[in-house]
Amino acid sequence: MTWRRVGAIYLVLASLGLYFALFERRSEPLRTATRPGTVERSLLGIDQDAVRAIVFRRAGLEVRAARDADRWRVVGPVQTSVQPDLIAAAVATLTAGQESEVVGEATGEDLDDFGLMRPVSEIEVTVSGETETPLRVLLGANNPTKTALYAKRADRPNVYLVGGNLRYYQDLIFEAAAGGPRP
Repeated sequence: MTWRRVGAIYLVLASLGLYFALFERRSEPLRTATRPGTVERSLLGIDQDAVRAIVFRRAGLEVRAARDADRWRVVGPVQTSVQPDLIAAAVATLTAGQESEVVGEATGEDLDDFGLMRPVSEIEVTVSGETETPLRVLLGANNPTKTALYAKRADRPNVYLVGGNLRYYQDLIFEAAAGGPRP
């Protein structure tokens, strides 16, 4: 091989490198941080990292989980095995991980319009930096198209429409607590 060929190869490689640097280079990956304003438009009005414990209640059953560093672990009932990512997904649905639409205000008899007079289930959230009084979330009926469900904080009149995936996550959490899927 002659020096001319070696020089030509280096020239081609340099040209390809320059072309790649100018035209083919990928932009920075999207960040997973929450968008501005998402916290305020979430059901709980907090970021998911602020949640330190959560309790899911339905039909006399209860599953308790706590944040252990950056992972969730079930603390009750004992011997319950629930995937940490499943709990994290449920927390994200309640917090800045998902925006929720306010569909109205309801107190007293008005709660029955949303299935919240006798809620289907309840979630209790303990937030770091808050008082020891946890936030209670009531989950009611599905919306008419069955794509979302009505929910509200027990301490506020606003009724939200949250994704139906929250009910699905709860179903999976209670199935895992019961020892697997039911026939």
